[in-house]
Amino acid sequence: RHMPAHTSREILVVFSSLTTCDPANIYDLIKCLKAVKIRVSVIGLSAEVRVCTVLARETGGTYHVILDESHYKELLMHHVSPPPASSNSECSLIRMGFPQHTTASASDQDAKPSFSMAQLENNSEPGLTLGGYFCPQCRAKYCELPVECKICGLTLVSAPHLARSYHHLFPLDSFQEIALEEYQGERYCQGCQGEMKDQNVYLCKVCQNAFCMECDLFVHDTLHCCPGCIHEHPAPTSL
Repeated sequence: RHMPAHTSREILVVFSSLTTCDPANIYDLIKCLKAVKIRVSVIGLSAEVRVCTVLARETGGTYHVILDESHYKELLMHHVSPPPASSNSECSLIRMGFPQHTTASASDQDAKPSFSMAQLENNSEPGLTLGGYFCPQCRAKYCELPVECKICGLTLVSAPHLARSYHHLFPLDSFQEIALEEYQGERYCQGCQGEMKDQNVYLCKVCQNAFCMECDLFVHDTLHCCPGCIHEHPAPTSL
């Protein structure tokens, strides 16, 4: 209830029983969860239960019944990644700092060893070190990221951490699957530059470039961005 509006509220239930024992009307509870926008997902270990189906459907979650141990692990790992952000979610600007890890040489006479703020906060044995992440606003030093600066309150993150969060919240749209016989363009993949040999090709809906099946899986599972779109909109070069 007290979380920011741009965050998502989720509950994951691992359910093995075939019956429920509720102290009150379960459907009133489902309406309450839906009203406060809490997404409930259920993993069933025995058989499908109707109340779990209604709970997941009304709150926008998912309900699956496992087949075996490997299927259970697959369903559980599916809930590790956060869901995509909804289009009507509120947004707010957050000030962030992106410090780079700097390490000074011991032979450098101008290098000054300093303490890490995390070591002083945790009452651990403080050690003077030459390297670390320095806050761009107050120059306080930290050993790891992400962290909130104890001095100025600035959120310090690394660019890869922020990029991974963005990929989870705004995933790349699925490519359009077209039969190879119906495709009128050049018969080579935009990703690996290889000749199209599969029965289907996959077109990006934005740049209309074609990809093979292996590159389609690599783009959506690992790269999280279309190479054709990046090639058409390159980063501006500094003068």
